[in-house]
Amino acid sequence: MKKIDKPTFKVKDILTDCLDNMRSQELKQELLDSSNVFTAHETEFDSRKKDHTLSQIKQDVIISENANATELKKLYTDRMLNKDNKARAYYDSIFLSAPNGKCPICSQRLVRTLDHYLPKSKYPLLSIVPYNLVPSCHDCNKDKLVDVPTKGEDETLHPYYDSVESESWLKSKIINLKPILFEFYTSPPLAWNKLLRDRISNHFSVYLLNDLYSTHALEEFENIKFQLTSLFQKGGTDLLKAHLADCYRSRFEVNKNSWQTALYECFLMDNDFINGSFI
Repeated sequence: MKKIDKPTFKVKDILTDCLDNMRSQELKQELLDSSNVFTAHETEFDSRKKDHTLSQIKQDVIISENANATELKKLYTDRMLNKDNKARAYYDSIFLSAPNGKCPICSQRLVRTLDHYLPKSKYPLLSIVPYNLVPSCHDCNKDKLVDVPTKGEDETLHPYYDSVESESWLKSKIINLKPILFEFYTSPPLAWNKLLRDRISNHFSVYLLNDLYSTHALEEFENIKFQLTSLFQKGGTDLLKAHLADCYRSRFEVNKNSWQTALYECFLMDNDFINGSFI
């Protein structure tokens, strides 16, 4: 997962622009008068995300019979998403905050949408809270099976709040050589607190990242198999190992926890592989 900066704008800014051309003046005024309610929920989300107690946020809270869940969710679906609405600028700003246009959740696929970290179906007052909106690829947006945390361990990594890039925690292993098959898994440092280690494991499972990374790893191996075979036949284990070590170090310098880094470390650590058993 990639850490990205939290949005600098607030929900009251988004709300004001969402309501700019609303036809119902009665609903518009009620929502404007309730901006403090939106701000209170934004503040609670921020506070509870920091101490991993999002499960304590009340679900299905609305403002009134008029400003109900349907109308609150429409602030996102009908207004913030609408290219003709002033609030679209906030959507675009969050969308473009992803490094190199890649989903910060899986660090692999292109951003295509915004994900509600807590679903607007259960938390309508968070539908336009910027801290609850994360740039995401389509797959990560739909693969999140546990969308309402019941405890801190259920909270997947959040790109605005979690920084896990400083140390290596993504690993891979060869589970079969012929045909070759890979498995990716998490192994965070024991010095990290148990909650973070559990959340990384949960994040990896919820977003089906082993499936994604192992598929890419198989393709990578197929692309380099001829080269690795030639190196082994020319210089044996020593030449092959030196080449793989260079590949690993190069990728490690860019991203300690990319699937590529984990894959080349896996090659180096597998004695059967570096002794040519893949040929």
